[in-house]
Amino acid sequence: GGAPLRGAPRTAQQPKTPRQWHLDQRRSRQDWRATDGGEVLTGTIGSETFSVVGLGGFELEDDPAWAGARDVLAAAIEAGIDWLDTSEAYFDEMNERTIGAVMRDVDASVKVSSKVAPTASGFRADQIRQACAGSLERLGIDRLDMYLLHFPDKTGVPLEETWSAMRQLVDDGMVVLAGLSNFDQAQIEQCLTVGPVDVIQEGLSPIDHLETLELAGWCGRQGIGVVTYEPLGSGMLAGAIERPEDFARVVGDDYAEWPFWQRLFAPGKFEKSVSVRDGMRAVADRIGCSLPQLALAWNIQQQGVSATLAGTRNPAHVRTNAEAADVVLTRDQIDELDALIPLGPTFD
Repeated sequence: GGAPLRGAPRTAQQPKTPRQWHLDQRRSRQDWRATDGGEVLTGTIGSETFSVVGLGGFELEDDPAWAGARDVLAAAIEAGIDWLDTSEAYFDEMNERTIGAVMRDVDASVKVSSKVAPTASGFRADQIRQACAGSLERLGIDRLDMYLLHFPDKTGVPLEETWSAMRQLVDDGMVVLAGLSNFDQAQIEQCLTVGPVDVIQEGLSPIDHLETLELAGWCGRQGIGVVTYEPLGSGMLAGAIERPEDFARVVGDDYAEWPFWQRLFAPGKFEKSVSVRDGMRAVADRIGCSLPQLALAWNIQQQGVSATLAGTRNPAHVRTNAEAADVVLTRDQIDELDALIPLGPTFD
């Protein structure tokens, strides 16, 4: 993921005019298949396959001794989720250390995605290589299945230099797929002048990061994989938040300074988030799935989207999140959900 804690300033613009998103433009599910012995469908990114629901590692936080993290990862593997996501920037490298310890304890054969941040290691060529080596050491693995630039650099390091260093990691076998998180189309095209971009990671939900719909469609046409984060709208579509104060208690005293709070939970915004959530809940009730499952299913059925990330500290939620891959929405159901989007807090 890449939300406020995760250090990702937004660079893309919100859509200026309403758009129609049609089912026939969405990627077909025909190339997805069940994992061996698991329950989660897989999608292809580059030459690799990944379960369409991945485990967001951020929520496992920074305590390698927390036994609950092992329960979460074991539940994910049992449910058919075959990869997880982290970053050197999560909890000052301690999220990677925690996940490394958990993978060793669970004896887990899972694919791993991590990210390098300009505010942590830096984006110079030598810094990129050192950052990747550091992530591999903390995670206790010998290569990363995905490695991404976490968000754009603002210190003047040429993006071409950074991307050349990322492609070198692929050539040297340290990384399988190289990607970008929280970069706009122009920046992606800039990287493409240097070498392939295998995957991007962007926020997306029916109430937030709507600009990703257009970008994901473009990436799909370029053959670039798309992983989405915050599919539950920073918790709004998880179903447990009834008042802004419910989330404020979790976030802490500085909640009003967080960009996602300003977008989704601030006065005048929260009411719009609730309108979309309540409309989605009615659809979920008719379909016979949960609200979070509907939000995840909507996400992975968008044009260009390869997989979505869902993080939790609750093993039961891991299992129900994985089951969202089985919720196949009809054209009418997607149209009904799309009709709710203009009611939301970030649509203009």
